[in-house]
Amino acid sequence: MKILHVDASARIDGSNSRALSRHFVETLRSRAPALKVDRLDLATHPPRHFGALETAAVSMPEADHTPAMRDAIADSDAIVARVLAADALVIGTPIYNFGMPSTLKAFFDHVSRNGKTFVADETGMRGLLGDKKAVVLMAAGGAYGPGEMFDGLDALTPHIRAILNFLGVADVTAISAWPLMFAGAEAANAAMSAAVREAKALANAWTR
Repeated sequence: MKILHVDASARIDGSNSRALSRHFVETLRSRAPALKVDRLDLATHPPRHFGALETAAVSMPEADHTPAMRDAIADSDAIVARVLAADALVIGTPIYNFGMPSTLKAFFDHVSRNGKTFVADETGMRGLLGDKKAVVLMAAGGAYGPGEMFDGLDALTPHIRAILNFLGVADVTAISAWPLMFAGAEAANAAMSAAVREAKALANAWTR
């Protein structure tokens, strides 16, 4: 198995989402020593946000790209190649302002490429990543469950799930650790411990 391990937290040290994704990958490694991991840290290597050249390039055939467009889309091509080479995606991310970090949004903007990861033509639209699975490991200061502080405000989970499903990835698991800030140390520790257990159980399931 080869995974693309993506971390999106802007915090390098002390990040709970990074800790959660690390537990998942370490459990995979312990059960599958031949595991190949392609590591993409969006804090230390942030992808370019789409501008006019990138937007123009992805909306026309590659044969029609100008040299400037080819240069602008080179990073996007490289990210897409890494996604296509992976059997599974492991994404660690916090919730920022109820949604995903801007670097993770940029990552998905690069990954969503007509003719590469999905097809949209006169026959309709279909994703091309159906042979892959994904896990999204999230951490947040507040609680987003029913009746909790931020009930109904989690825009990250449905957004990521919608993008991945659109690209053909039907096997998407979301694991969340919350609340980690607004409910006291005991509740935070319990939430993180529960998420780590869930992450390890899924990693075990992936390697059966």
